[in-house]
Amino acid sequence: MGLLSGIVKSLSKLSMIGRALMLPISLLPAAGLLLAFGDKFHLPLMMNAGGVIFDNLPMLFAIGSAVGLASESGIAALSAAVSVFVTNITIGTVLGITPEMASQGGKYAMVVGIPTLQMGVFGGLICGILAAWCYNRFHEMQLPEFLGFFSGKRFVAIATAVLSFLLGLLLPYVWQHIQAGIDALSTVVNGDNQAASTFIFGLVERALIPLGLHHIWYPSFWYSFGDYTTQAGQIIHGDQTIWFKMLEEGVKSFSSDTYQNAGKFMQGEFPLMLFALPAACLAMYHEANSKNKKIAFGILFSAALTCFLTGITEPVEFTFIFVAPILYVFNAIMAGLAYMCMFLLHAHIAKSFSAGMIDYISFGILPSFNGYQTNFLSAAIVGIPMAIIYYFTFRFVIRRFDIKTPGRADVVADAKDKTDTELATEIIALLGGAQNIDSVGSCITRLRLEVSQGDKVDKDGLNGVGARGVVFVGDKGIQVIFGARAQFIAQTMSTMIGK
Repeated sequence: MGLLSGIVKSLSKLSMIGRALMLPISLLPAAGLLLAFGDKFHLPLMMNAGGVIFDNLPMLFAIGSAVGLASESGIAALSAAVSVFVTNITIGTVLGITPEMASQGGKYAMVVGIPTLQMGVFGGLICGILAAWCYNRFHEMQLPEFLGFFSGKRFVAIATAVLSFLLGLLLPYVWQHIQAGIDALSTVVNGDNQAASTFIFGLVERALIPLGLHHIWYPSFWYSFGDYTTQAGQIIHGDQTIWFKMLEEGVKSFSSDTYQNAGKFMQGEFPLMLFALPAACLAMYHEANSKNKKIAFGILFSAALTCFLTGITEPVEFTFIFVAPILYVFNAIMAGLAYMCMFLLHAHIAKSFSAGMIDYISFGILPSFNGYQTNFLSAAIVGIPMAIIYYFTFRFVIRRFDIKTPGRADVVADAKDKTDTELATEIIALLGGAQNIDSVGSCITRLRLEVSQGDKVDKDGLNGVGARGVVFVGDKGIQVIFGARAQFIAQTMSTMIGK
């Protein structure tokens, strides 16, 4: 029981970190679009504006993760920036890292102008988590009256600076072991059997969707695994970072001596988002009861359109993941096959956040007009057969096992008829009241909550007010899927309960 309890608590904490990662990752479409359109229209200034965002990911991840994990975004963001400065200058001084050493790349790097260890976005994430912890721990601290000016929120940045100094003394001795593990995994995933690597990546990412832990899975592949030496001699890491740097530097093949097949850990979702999941929505609509077809059409058309345009799949996937485990497993396996097939067809398409039509045009079609070998038609070559397979598989399974997808239940709830305030009021009550809610947050499509007592949560009631899925993560973590409205519902809830 002790081991099980530990695993449950760990999942809850990982889910919170996953929520924190969403904010910095959601900023990347701006950088990607600047790079893509800057390249298309030969505007170096626009490309530089996009490139500077990718060049400073550690700071963005520090600030973004701190804001995501702390309830007061301003103080947390300031403290995260302090942590990045103090931690990295301490590391650089202890190890005697010079700007010349950092400019050569490898195990050293320049972070916001400071020569330090090459920790990538994980260094920023560590600083952000520390800053958030300091805020949550110290923002209400009362000091003696003669030090009262430094009490409360003012003490957060001070505590963060001191602890960041200690962290900077510790990391040089710890990070070498972490880096050795990252290097070993990088060698495996970018080794001789990349087809297997891409299949496993796609399968695991889809399999983790219900718990929201896919945001923990892919950052290593996007920002750490793999090495690419730029034209200036700098070594950068991660499939996504490398793809956009190759776009910036005009590497038409998206391959070099040090890194081959950039895009392999991003492009596999395009067949899924553009073809397969919309086909699944069509199948679910055709299997809806006649009296509920109108309501089912509203839910499924909206979900399919969101998936197709933006690549956000949760409104679709949460219509079947919990009610049909067989379709959940099918979807994960097919995602793995999509990644592998796109790799084998030599596609090189990136995504800035999620693989919808917007990213497909920006990072598949437009670069090809300038000679980049994106092989964007591979998405259709893989996606059209997948759509046919999804359509007939979903219709068969839904009918054979009487799966209660939208329109097949007697009552179909739709949250569109309610305001954010009305929904927030009902959700608070169904979570056991304001006193039972410890924290309120959101990512793109789901409320991410922590409660004091999980047994007070009315899961059926949440589904009854229009939630597309309710996930218990650990003994206190709750995720409630409401689609793109989630962030606005979370803001309203926070205002109402003061958290």
